[in-house]
Amino acid sequence: MSNDIIKRVPLCQKDIIVDFLNEHWGTRHPLVNNEDLFSYYYADGDMTNFYYLEDNGEIAAVCGYIKGSEAAVSDIWISIWCAKKGKNGLGLALMGKMQELTGARVMSCNNIRKNTMAFYTFLGYHPDEMKHYYRLRDLSEYKMAVVNNKNIPLCPAPSTQLVRFDNIEQVKAAFNNFDSCKPQKDYWYVDKRYFRYPHYEYKVYGIYKDGSCDSLVVFRVNESDEGYVLRVVDYIGSPENICDLNGHIDVLMEQFDCEFCDMYCFGADGTKAGFVLRDKDDTNIIPNYLNTLLQQNIDYYFFTTDTDSFVMFKADGDQDRKNLG
Repeated sequence: MSNDIIKRVPLCQKDIIVDFLNEHWGTRHPLVNNEDLFSYYYADGDMTNFYYLEDNGEIAAVCGYIKGSEAAVSDIWISIWCAKKGKNGLGLALMGKMQELTGARVMSCNNIRKNTMAFYTFLGYHPDEMKHYYRLRDLSEYKMAVVNNKNIPLCPAPSTQLVRFDNIEQVKAAFNNFDSCKPQKDYWYVDKRYFRYPHYEYKVYGIYKDGSCDSLVVFRVNESDEGYVLRVVDYIGSPENICDLNGHIDVLMEQFDCEFCDMYCFGADGTKAGFVLRDKDDTNIIPNYLNTLLQQNIDYYFFTTDTDSFVMFKADGDQDRKNLG
């Protein structure tokens, strides 16, 4: 298949993507039908981060992605992938070309459906399941979690310092360890994703060890009618250094009056930071959905083109967002 039938969509022609998805996605996708969200996620200068594949002069499949850095050639997360009914083979062909088209060193996708994992295996990618870690606050009663086994590992007192950053300039002055990240992120990404995200407030901290900021960790306090939950949504730094969070989670849960702290991730061992891994034998329920509360354990799946030193957290790609229309 030659690339001349695959085209990137200019921003001035974004309606062809919106119209195609409204016809073939099945529902009105909020990220493309909301002007602000489309601009936030997919506008890239005078282009969009969408490609489409033509078949006999008509669009057969589209694929949109999110960049991890400001660089012209960036690692990417696939966000939206859709083929016209009866054109699934062409949809796979487009997906199979996306890494080459964008030049991404690493291409991944957060929150794929479990029943599509075979497609990604067919394309030579690595589909897998995110691990779900949690740490309970020591309470006598839990309103959101269902706690049948109150397992709270002992943690040493913090041996590192946790410092909150209020803006990207403070991050720039303190942290410069993006080279350890796969996928690659940068200051542009951190600023856009966490300081300038329009619908959630994120708490960005630097982890200092021996006077140096080696890692960034991003939290979100999830509020519901039943209380508050602390969520680790991103970690930027050497994955083995996540152990430097030891002791800090209890302090933050107390500070923000949270019932528990949880973390969906791959590539970093949360047990080294005082978390419990929610595995198939765990009888506790650590709910993901709080508005409204759904007391059910939720599993998330992903794919990546490169597992070597790869990490993924909940806010990667287009995840950890409000479902706005």
